[in-house]
Amino acid sequence: MVRKSPAPRQTTGPVDARQATEAAFAYFFTLFPKRVQLTTEGYVAHGVPSGRSFANALERAEPSLEEIEMSKDERFWLVTIGYNQRRPRNENLPKFLEVPMRKLKVFKVDAATGRVLSMKIPKDE
Repeated sequence: MVRKSPAPRQTTGPVDARQATEAAFAYFFTLFPKRVQLTTEGYVAHGVPSGRSFANALERAEPSLEEIEMSKDERFWLVTIGYNQRRPRNENLPKFLEVPMRKLKVFKVDAATGRVLSMKIPKDE
């Protein structure tokens, strides 16, 4: 049986860019709960358990706001969230030189209600 995560609470009334961004991030975290991880600084501040390595902390997704714009008809906010994704291991490179791929997701948020309507991968990716 597939277990669905609850959708984040949507706002009512016109939303600004900040509210649209908050709605997009809340939706991102419900879709990808494993992407919500502590950053390297978080591991250092909270103390890394002996079983976890510094390299493991660097593999975190670290989602961040990349871009936000209103659609031409001013009905939607288009919120782009970027996150890191681990690359396949290259045996020719030392581990410390491996750099994660940056992935993007574009969330379409209704400007009147704050409801997230869709999530897409940008066309140029």
